[in-house]
Amino acid sequence: MNSKEILKYGIGILILEIILLGLWIYQMKPDPSTSIGIVLILPFLFGLNLIIGLIFYFLKKPLSKLFLINSIICPLIFYAFWSLWFIYWNERNYEDFSFGVDKRKLEVSLSKTSDYFSISDLTNKPNGSTTGLYFGKYERKGDSIKLTDGETKMYIIKNKLIGFPEKPTEIKLTRTE
Repeated sequence: MNSKEILKYGIGILILEIILLGLWIYQMKPDPSTSIGIVLILPFLFGLNLIIGLIFYFLKKPLSKLFLINSIICPLIFYAFWSLWFIYWNERNYEDFSFGVDKRKLEVSLSKTSDYFSISDLTNKPNGSTTGLYFGKYERKGDSIKLTDGETKMYIIKNKLIGFPEKPTEIKLTRTE
């Protein structure tokens, strides 16, 4: 097998694994709680290609070098797709608004994949952690949103929060990206 044929096989394998790895991540739709899975998947992809390459090497097949090189390339492609998936993950799954009450920075987060909301305190929290204040279901009606957490009912109307227990008057909300 000459180098042109090996190059053709290499390009074919590269295109095939780009398509398969991209579809796999798209089908999995991972969320941040599953990010630890990359610790298992990357070594698996490396090991799989390495084993195939070694088998071909011992069988004296010319594609052995291709799979040995692919043992590095395949995990890098997977890592790139995995990272790209999470770049705009929050924007795809949540609609966020920020507001302030008594020198505290707060955030309303509405899930785009369910009917749940949360209101969290973002003030003085190390490492990006937050303190959850309210959590419940929301319902859209026209241009308004009704937030319900047990007995507490709040409304978002024209980017204003109405009925927040700590400041019942309307609070201007700022949409965050």
